[in-house]
Amino acid sequence: MIKLTDLKKEYRLYDSPLDRVREVFSITGKKHSRAFWALNGITIDVKKGETVGIIGTNGAGKSTLLKIITGVIPPTSGEVHVRGKIAALLELGAGFNQEYTGLQNIYLNGRIMGFSRQQMDERVKDIVEFADIGDFLNQPVKTYSSGMFARLAFAVAINVEPDILIVDEALSVGDLFFQNKCFRKFEELKRKGVTILFVSHDIASVRQMCSRVLWIDHGTQKMFGECDFVCDMYMDEKRKTMNAGVTVASLDEEQMHPVYSDGRAIFPAFQYKSSQIVSGSFRFLSCFVTDAEGSVTTDMIVENEYQFHMVIEFFEDMDRLIAGFVFENNKGLPIYDINNYINQGQTWKGMKGQVSEIVFKFRLPRIMKGTYVVSAALAQGTQEKHIMLTWLHGVLEAEVYNGGYNSSYIEIPSDIEVRQFAREKIEIAGEGSM
Repeated sequence: MIKLTDLKKEYRLYDSPLDRVREVFSITGKKHSRAFWALNGITIDVKKGETVGIIGTNGAGKSTLLKIITGVIPPTSGEVHVRGKIAALLELGAGFNQEYTGLQNIYLNGRIMGFSRQQMDERVKDIVEFADIGDFLNQPVKTYSSGMFARLAFAVAINVEPDILIVDEALSVGDLFFQNKCFRKFEELKRKGVTILFVSHDIASVRQMCSRVLWIDHGTQKMFGECDFVCDMYMDEKRKTMNAGVTVASLDEEQMHPVYSDGRAIFPAFQYKSSQIVSGSFRFLSCFVTDAEGSVTTDMIVENEYQFHMVIEFFEDMDRLIAGFVFENNKGLPIYDINNYINQGQTWKGMKGQVSEIVFKFRLPRIMKGTYVVSAALAQGTQEKHIMLTWLHGVLEAEVYNGGYNSSYIEIPSDIEVRQFAREKIEIAGEGSM
């Protein structure tokens, strides 16, 4: 549906408006500007029915890329091939006439997309129901809040039967209920074979939505591939950035407890899926889970007691350490995590030449049955201010069994009672005052 080959976009930057004039009328062709490459060598392909995420920091070139794909701006060089009708939410209110009402803008956008008045008549009911902006539908859109803008724009985009839907952070201004509604609609569109480009800073949403991800960094293609791997590498890069400027000397002093190995022990070997953050001051030797009887297991039953073990060899003395792990579902969403700082408000010491075994005792909450990926990490400092030393993705996979109905990610145990009243005994405070 979309194929980009060595795509580049150059802008000329001028120090003053006068420099622009000098360059235009220069007899010698002298440049009074410098080149800025908003995009430099983007090559991707997007298949029909695929949802591809686009991630990167602000200014990375994500919006420029989408504008080229939609034909808003031309590329400087490279090839762009797009098949099918595009509906795009690039900027809030783009394509809307501020003086028109919401209803008038629905028809205006329909005409822009090539639909007749009769065709839009058939779609208006669904658009209005999805937008759910009430009487504001007949008010000029210049009176709308950003949330109402997003509701109306998204409702129009998804109901004009696009082959390709492009969403650029438009949902971030909507309320939680509207976002939830949109994600359910995304799943419906995916089942219908609609191709989706999804730009977001919310990595959890990207993991949930996308099969592949493009990571752009300062206009260059950092990585394009399988969603979980690219998101893992992107988050590692952000963790590295968080480490910048933080030194051990600048970390807050905390209560510390040394951990020593005692006697002899045999630990199971382990592998991890990936990591971009690995310290040379120590190394992980093992990560594993044991049940209440002390047996190593990857089969876990909700509400049972377990222990997660980290075994770390230290090559130098280290203090103010925080060890932790996180359970993620098959879509990469973190379900719960544990570390010694959050749970106990304490850090600990690792000793040169010794091996520390950190054991986390916990009761597995009533999470949904299925396969979970466990990642492990070691940091130095406090939860608020720390250096991420090592983050290992996928140190093990755990199969969770839950005999309940599994209708949500987490089930909360509760005591439930039913109380009966005669109707004449019931009064609803404030009823009839609206």
